[in-house]
Amino acid sequence: MHPSPLPIGTPAAFTVSAGLALGITCKRLRAKDLSAPFHGTRARIALDDEERLRLLLEALPAHAFVCGTTAALLWELPLPRADEADARARPRVGVARHETRIRRAGASGHRLDVGEDDVVVIDGIRVLAPARVWIDVSRVLSLPRLLALTDAIISRRHPLATFDELMVIREQFAGARGAKARERALELADDRAESPRESMVRLILIDAGLPSPQCNVEIRDGRRFVARVDMLYPEARLIIEYDGDHHRDPDQWSRDQIRRAELEALGYRYVTVTRRDFDDPAALVRRIRRLLAASS
Repeated sequence: MHPSPLPIGTPAAFTVSAGLALGITCKRLRAKDLSAPFHGTRARIALDDEERLRLLLEALPAHAFVCGTTAALLWELPLPRADEADARARPRVGVARHETRIRRAGASGHRLDVGEDDVVVIDGIRVLAPARVWIDVSRVLSLPRLLALTDAIISRRHPLATFDELMVIREQFAGARGAKARERALELADDRAESPRESMVRLILIDAGLPSPQCNVEIRDGRRFVARVDMLYPEARLIIEYDGDHHRDPDQWSRDQIRRAELEALGYRYVTVTRRDFDDPAALVRRIRRLLAASS
C-alpha cells in the first residue's frame, strides 16, 4: 500500500515539528519513503552535504553553529581525505561555552569559547569565521596539514583572513591546545602558496635545514612571460614543481614538456615532485640539496 500524498508545499527536507505543523501525521512521518538524516528530521530525496547541514541546524537550537573540520569544508579549506570524509559524515556543530553541548546521533557536538565576531552566516548557515576555524582545526591537524590550511586562509588570491588577524587570535588562545603548532604555522606561512602540496613540500625543505623557496614566481624572458612556477630558488635558478594527477592528461603533459624545455633553455634547472615523493621525503631533500650545492 502506497503512503498517502504529502501536503502541497512540503519541502524536500524538513524537521518533524515542521511536518506536524503542515498537518503530516506521526504515522505518515514514519513511512518508508521518508528518510531521517538526523533525529527529528525527514527528507523526501537524497541530500547533498550542504542540504544536510541546513537541515541539521534547522533541527537544533538557533544558537548552534557549524565548527571544526566541517566548518573548514564550508570555507573550502584543504583537509586530509580521511578528515574530510569524517567531517561530511558526522558534522561538527558547536555552541558557546555556557550553553549545553549538542547531543544528536550523526553529529559531533562541541562547546567552544567564541566571541561576538567568531560566528558568521554564509549562505544562510551559521558557521565559525575562518580565523576561529583555524584555532579549532589546529588541535587535530598535523603541522604540514595546518600549514597548508594556514596558507589557504591568508592566500593572496582568495584571502579569508589576514595574517594579522591570525596573529591576534593566536594570542587570544595562547594557552590552548595546539598553540605550538599554530605558532610554527605562522612562522612558515606564505600567502603566495596556492596548493596544499606546495605548502607541504616547502615544510619538508625547511625542516631539513634548507632555505625556504619563493612561491609562485613569474619567470620572464625580457618582457615576455614564460611561466609561473610553484617554487623557485632564484640564485640557484632551481625550479620545484608539484605535479598532481591532472598532469597525467596527455595534452597537459605535452604542455608541461614544452614549458619545461623553454625554462631549461633560459638556464633554469627543474625538479618535479609527485605524491610518491612524500613516501620518502629524505630522498627528495637529498636531490634538492645536491642541486643547490652544485650551483654554489
